[in-house]
Amino acid sequence: MKLCVIFMLISWQLGGSLGQRQRLRLDSVCQMVQRQRLECQVHRVETADGYLLNVHRIPAPRNQSCTRGIRLRPFVLMHGLLGSAADFVTAGPGRALALELHRRCFDVWLPNARGTTHSRRHRTLRTSEARFWQFSWHEIGLYDLPAIVDHVLAVTRHRQLHYVGHSQGTTVLLVLLSQRPEYNARFANAALMAPVAFLQHLSSPPLRLLASDSSGATLLLNKLGLNELLPATALTQVGGQFFCSATLPTYTLCTLFTSLYVGFSDYPVDRSLLPRILETIPAGISRGQLLHFGQLINSGKFQQYDYRSPQLNMRRYGQPTPPSYQLRNVRLQLQIFHGTRDALSSQADVLRLVNELRQSRTRLYQVPGYNHIDFLFAVTAPRMVYERIIQQAWQLDVAAAAAGLQASWS
Repeated sequence: MKLCVIFMLISWQLGGSLGQRQRLRLDSVCQMVQRQRLECQVHRVETADGYLLNVHRIPAPRNQSCTRGIRLRPFVLMHGLLGSAADFVTAGPGRALALELHRRCFDVWLPNARGTTHSRRHRTLRTSEARFWQFSWHEIGLYDLPAIVDHVLAVTRHRQLHYVGHSQGTTVLLVLLSQRPEYNARFANAALMAPVAFLQHLSSPPLRLLASDSSGATLLLNKLGLNELLPATALTQVGGQFFCSATLPTYTLCTLFTSLYVGFSDYPVDRSLLPRILETIPAGISRGQLLHFGQLINSGKFQQYDYRSPQLNMRRYGQPTPPSYQLRNVRLQLQIFHGTRDALSSQADVLRLVNELRQSRTRLYQVPGYNHIDFLFAVTAPRMVYERIIQQAWQLDVAAAAAGLQASWS
C-alpha cells in the first residue's frame, strides 16, 4: 500500500494544471494514428448522466480490396484501468491491435472512459469538483458504454458491433450486460483480454496489500482530499519516461516495479517501446474505481459498490449488502484470453467467470507466459491473440452477409 500511495502523491504533487494536461495529451492518439498516414476522427459522446466522452475513430480503408463484397461490422476497443484509447495504438504498425484491425479492413472505434485524459468534461461539473469524481467502473459500464455503443451503431448504420475489452474494459461490458441485458443484441461477439470480474485469487502483492487496508486507504484519501488518482501530467510523463528508459539499470528497476503489480512476463516490454507507453499511461482514474476493485478482492464476489453502511446500501439497493452482478444475463459469443503469468487475473478466477457465464458461448484461450499488459504490448500478441479475434470477426461477418443475401433472394 505504501508504494501505491507514494506514487499517487507524487503524481498529484508534481502534476501540472488541467490546461497543461489537455494541451499535452488531447491529440496524442490521433497523432500516433496520423504518423501512419491514416485518417483519425474524434467524436464527442454524451452519457445519460452528463459526462462528455471523446471517442477516437480510425475509419476503414477506402481501397477497392476493402470496399467490395462484405460490409464488415465496426470494432469497439475498450481500455483498462489507468489506460486510454492510446493503449491499442501505442505499439505501432504490425503490433497494435487497432492498426491491425484497420489493415484488415475494419472500422475501429477507441473510447476513453470518463475521467481519463481525453474525457475530462461534464455538462455541468468541473474536474475540480468532488462530484465529478463520484463514480466507479460501475458507472462506466452503466452509462459510458451504452452511450458509446449507441453512437457507433448510429454513425455506421450497423445493427451490431464487435467488442474487445482489456482488463477493466472487460469488467464494464459485464456490468452493462448484467444490468441491461437488452444490449446483448447490439454485439456480434466480444473478446475479453485479461478479464477482471472475480479477484479472490489475485496475487499482485501491492494490490492485495492495498485491499487489506481499504479503510486506511479511504481515510487517507479523505484527509488529502484526493478524488482523482494517477492523472497524466507533463511532469509525470517526462519523469516516468526518463526514469524507465534512461539507462539499463533504471529500465530494469522500472520493469521490476511494474511486474510486481501485473505479473512477471516471459515477454518483457521492449526498452524502445517503454517511453511511448509512458506518454499516455497513467491516464487517471477516480478513487471509486480503485476502491471498488479493492472490494472485489476482499469479498471474493463480483458485486456492486459497497457503501460500507447497511443503511446506505439499503437506500441504494433495497438490501443491506451490495447485490452481485447477474452474469446469467450475459448472452454473447465470447473469446476469453488469459495469461498464465497474470498477477491480477488468476486462472482460478477466470475459470470461475467462465463457469458463471453459462448463457454465453465461451471459448477460453490460455496464453503461456503472458502477464496483464502483454495483451497490449507483447511482440507476439498479433500472432497469439489478435489473429484469433480477427478471424472470428471475419467469419461472423461473412456468415451474416451470406444469410442476408440468401434472405434477399427468398
